Amino acid sequence: MLDFIGIGLGPFNLSLASLLHKQNHLQYQFFEKKPQFDWHAGMQLPNTVLQVPFMADLVSMVDPTSPFSFLNYLKAQQRLYKFYFLEQAQIPRREYNHYCQWVADQLEHIQYQSTVKAIYAQEQGFEVMVEQDGRFRRYQCRNLVIGSGNVPHLPQCLKDIQQQYPERCLHSANYCNAALNHLKGNVVVLGSGQSSAEVFMDLFDRQYLQDQTTTAQFKLHWLTRSNGFFPMEYAPLGLEHFSPDYTAHFYHLSPENKAELLKQQGLLYKGISAKTIRDIYQKLYHRSIGQNIQQTHLHAQVGLVAAEPHGAGIRLQFQHKVTSEQFYLDADFVVASTGYRSPEWQYLKYLKPLIQCDEFGRWKISQDYRLQHDAVGEIFVQNQEMHSHGVGTPDLGLGAHRAAVIANQLLGFNLYDLGDQAQSFQHFSPIENAEMHSMGIVKKSTLTNIQRPFSVKKTIANYAMNRNTTMPNKQEQNTVKLEKL
Repeated sequence: MLDFIGIGLGPFNLSLASLLHKQNHLQYQFFEKKPQFDWHAGMQLPNTVLQVPFMADLVSMVDPTSPFSFLNYLKAQQRLYKFYFLEQAQIPRREYNHYCQWVADQLEHIQYQSTVKAIYAQEQGFEVMVEQDGRFRRYQCRNLVIGSGNVPHLPQCLKDIQQQYPERCLHSANYCNAALNHLKGNVVVLGSGQSSAEVFMDLFDRQYLQDQTTTAQFKLHWLTRSNGFFPMEYAPLGLEHFSPDYTAHFYHLSPENKAELLKQQGLLYKGISAKTIRDIYQKLYHRSIGQNIQQTHLHAQVGLVAAEPHGAGIRLQFQHKVTSEQFYLDADFVVASTGYRSPEWQYLKYLKPLIQCDEFGRWKISQDYRLQHDAVGEIFVQNQEMHSHGVGTPDLGLGAHRAAVIANQLLGFNLYDLGDQAQSFQHFSPIENAEMHSMGIVKKSTLTNIQRPFSVKKTIANYAMNRNTTMPNKQEQNTVKLEKL
């Protein structure tokens, strides 16, 4: 029986495999349906870079001495000095993919072209049925690590169109696989994140064959329901929201507070890099020289409400968020950068009745990434905990830390010292007693026997919820005690 099985081999499970590579006493396998590691193959556009620094590799944030660090990859490729002279923290996306392939090629316990079809609960763990070379094999394990990743999401109206016109309507995840040499008419890009910006730039460069003064091959439209084409937050204090400190703080918030925060934090992880915005604006400006007629249109605050076949193309219906005005756009080619969603994985069909969910139907996940369930053994999840752990969930910079948390549990001891010291300068939760005392900070004076307003019960209830304490009894409610945070 295996100690664990890893399902899927994206960067997060590859990070776990890298951190465990010397633990020969541990028996495990990772199953990946692709023939090799291949990260976002449909968006490997030239000259695109990661939105995180190179230290957000598979291992460095928990083990910078690992042979699988990005710097060691550069050394092995004899490109270390070239990278040094480049003086750039963000690395090309194609290079990150090649780096991950370089790591994966050195690791054992990975089986490609292996699709997990079903998982069954057993007395001592799990039985995993895997399709390999057209045959089904069964593996037994004590624990599972789910790292299958999310899948491209399209609005329902575009799903229907894509089924009819797959060559004319696609998600940006498949952009590089599309036929782009003979575009004409109206080409539409939907979205306001980094992927939509990169697709827009690539199409912008394709509008004219060679001579920029000749007639454009097609009109290019970039539309989004967002309030604008805004940059992603990249200031250091903003980036501290992608720290273990903030993840721990977020985890202990109420579900209502979590949901409200996530609504407000889109630009922490969904925005466009400032450099990409500058590059786009420069392209637009240079093309406007000599009062050239612009064949490019950018429009924010317009949401797609419907799509239907129209002649040989697609008629898109939009509504302005502020004015509620509606308009139509007849498109010949549509690229939707509309995000990713967690799918209903069929291989979990037989485990689903055993998985615990909250009142919103979302998985209950512990702080150390264990899925709560009623079977024997542990099920760890990677990149499925946005609702419980916050905006750092899909971030490459936190991937190694999460993998180390899981690795320590699989091993039964702390191979990786993740420390208890603060990883950020700012405080996300109330400061601890000793620290506040040393800073001379004291909470409000004792207030006793004060007649409380009508809302006090609600206030005390909220206090109990947020502080993870029990509700005080009626006698205790008559006194507000002095408490140092």
